[in-house]
Amino acid sequence: MQIELTYNNEPMNLNLPDRWTVDCFRQKTDDSALGYDHFVESLEKSGNSEIFNTDSLLIVVNDAHRSTPTAQVLEWLTKWKPSLVGSADFLIACGTHKLPDESEKRKIFGALFDSVSSRITSHDCHKKEEMKLIGQDSNGHDCFVNKKLFEYKHIFLINSIEPHYFAGYTGGRKSIVPGLADFETIERNHNLANSLECMPLRLQGNPMAEHLESIVANFNQDNIFTLQIVYDNKKRIKNFFFGSLKDAFQAGVTHADEMYAVSIAGKYDAAILEILPPLDANIYQAQKALENNQIAVADNGVAIILSACADGIGSEFFFKLAESWDAELNRPKDGKLHFGSHKLARVNQIGKRITAGLCSLQPDEIVSKVFYKPIKNIQNCLEEKAKEKNNYRVAVVYDAAHTVLTI
Repeated sequence: MQIELTYNNEPMNLNLPDRWTVDCFRQKTDDSALGYDHFVESLEKSGNSEIFNTDSLLIVVNDAHRSTPTAQVLEWLTKWKPSLVGSADFLIACGTHKLPDESEKRKIFGALFDSVSSRITSHDCHKKEEMKLIGQDSNGHDCFVNKKLFEYKHIFLINSIEPHYFAGYTGGRKSIVPGLADFETIERNHNLANSLECMPLRLQGNPMAEHLESIVANFNQDNIFTLQIVYDNKKRIKNFFFGSLKDAFQAGVTHADEMYAVSIAGKYDAAILEILPPLDANIYQAQKALENNQIAVADNGVAIILSACADGIGSEFFFKLAESWDAELNRPKDGKLHFGSHKLARVNQIGKRITAGLCSLQPDEIVSKVFYKPIKNIQNCLEEKAKEKNNYRVAVVYDAAHTVLTI
C-alpha cells in the first residue's frame, strides 16, 4: 500500500506491505469558512452587544504565539461599531512569553494597529506591582492576575479553542491563566503537567485543567464577556461562541471535539505522525503530535513523528535542562521542578511504554538527548518491528499536530 506524506514541505512516499492493516486518519473539516455576517448575527444574538457602547472597555487578546484570528475579529468589530477604535483599551495576554515587539503587535492587530497603538498594553508576568491578589488556588498558594481586569466596567476576551496536549484545550480560562497571571502561579500550574493525566481533550480528571479552574473561580466574572473561536488546521473559522467565560468555552469545546477528535476502535502497533509547516520547525514543537496520538499505540509499539525540525531544538533551555536530567527518576538531578521540565518528563515517561521515534534532519545525538529515538528510515524501522507480528497494524495520522486519536 502506497502512502503519501509531507516531510520538509515536500512529498514523501512510503510503500507499506499489503499484508499489513493500514488505516489513515485526518481532521474532520471542509472548505467552508464563516464570515462577517455570521459574526455579527452571533454577536447580536448573544444579548451582550451593549458592552461595546461603554467608554470603559478593555479588550484582552492573545499574543503572536497563538493563531487566533484577532486581527480579523477586530476588523469585523470596528466595521460593526466604528466608534470602538477610539474608545477601547487593549491588553495582550502574554503569559511567560517575551513581550511582543512592534512587528508582532502589527500581526496581532492588523490594519487597526496604527489607530490603537497608544492604548495597547502587554502583560508582564514578572511585574507583581501590576497585579492583584485574587485568592488562593486549590493547593493554598496565592494567585495574582493583571489588575487591569478590575479597572474597567466591561472586559471582552478574544480567544480560540483547539486541543492542548496538557491543558486539554486552549482558550477560555487560559486568557487569564497563564495569559494574565504572575510567573509563580503559571509555574505551579505548568509543573502539574508532569502527570500524563494531563492530556489533550481531557478537562475532567486533568490536574492542570482543574487547577486552572480553581484559580479563575476566585474572582467575580460578571463583567467578562468573551468570544471563543473554533478554526480548522487551515485557519478557516468554523464557529463563534459568545457568552460568559465558562459557557462560551464549554460550547466551543463541544464543537472542537467534533472536529479535532477522531475515534478509533482499538490500538495500533505503530503510528506514523505527520507534522505540517510551520509546526515542523523544531523538536520542541514536534511533541504535540506525539501527545495527541500516543494513546493510540499499544504497549511496546512505536510512534514515529515525521518532522524535519530544520530549525533545530527550538528551546535552548529545554536542551540544557536535558543535560542535567535523571532519566531513571525522570526529574532534574537537583530534584527541583523547573519551569518547562514537563516537556522532558512527558517524553521520557511515554518512551518507557512505547518507542517515541523522531524522523528529522537533526543529528542522532541531539534527538536522543531529549528522549526521542532517531529514525532515519521509517520503512526499515516498521519492517523490523513487524517481524514478530502476524497482523501488523499501522495508523497514519495526517497533520498529527491538529488531529487527536481517541479510543
